[in-house]
Amino acid sequence: MATLTDLKKRLRGVQTICQLAGAMRTVSSAKLARLSAASAAFTPYARGCRELLGSSGTLLPPGEGTDRTLVVLLSGNRGLCGSYHSDLFAFFRSLAEPERQEYIACGKMAAAYCREKGIPLLDVFSVSDVPLFAEAEALADRILALYTGGQAARVLIVWGEGVNAMKQEPRQLELLPGETGEDSGELLWLPDPETGKTGLAEFCLRAQIYSLLLRGAAGVQGATLVSMRSAYDNGKKTAAALETAINRQRQTQVTSGVIETSSGFGPWREG
Repeated sequence: MATLTDLKKRLRGVQTICQLAGAMRTVSSAKLARLSAASAAFTPYARGCRELLGSSGTLLPPGEGTDRTLVVLLSGNRGLCGSYHSDLFAFFRSLAEPERQEYIACGKMAAAYCREKGIPLLDVFSVSDVPLFAEAEALADRILALYTGGQAARVLIVWGEGVNAMKQEPRQLELLPGETGEDSGELLWLPDPETGKTGLAEFCLRAQIYSLLLRGAAGVQGATLVSMRSAYDNGKKTAAALETAINRQRQTQVTSGVIETSSGFGPWREG
């Protein structure tokens, strides 16, 4: 049976964990709100880019030289988000074909996972918990350089989609060459159609990548929020149970002391 000192030590440990979980829960909630606002503001713009790209009949051709696929793995920067990363990496493993693929990691957890599994990476990108458009531009430029330079004939991105605050699902999307519709013929291209369409495709790719970074980050923060909320609630229940056990043990000690004193067997009785 645990002593009173042991129970007090355990209670202090549980209370510390509750404080950390509560702080992380608050931070994740604030970041998720920022991501939701940014995504709501940017989504119509990204949708307009896709519609414009589709109506222009634009398709960015790959460079010659390889038939390999570039896979971009997008993750969070830390753990403590439940099964988010284990599910994401299991999905990534199901798609992996090292003999036919090249890899880029975005996020600290993705980079650490690839290093642990010995997966060679062409590049590693840092992504903030609330991504910036400049980070999407840097990633897009690297992808375009590999694609147009003939080092990748196809580009996939793998991320964890936040379906809602309680559920996240691993997903994949083909970024390049992608799908496009027929040229509507209603657009005037300057200085010429080839230059205009190439510039449009590259610009829309940057917008699409930024949208995916926001969605992936929202999935991470949603999973962290749920995980830390559960840890905080469970910690509070454990702390309440420990306080009850401590009070009962104290009461038992007091009762034993009273009984011993009234029976004349206390340590201070006269010889």
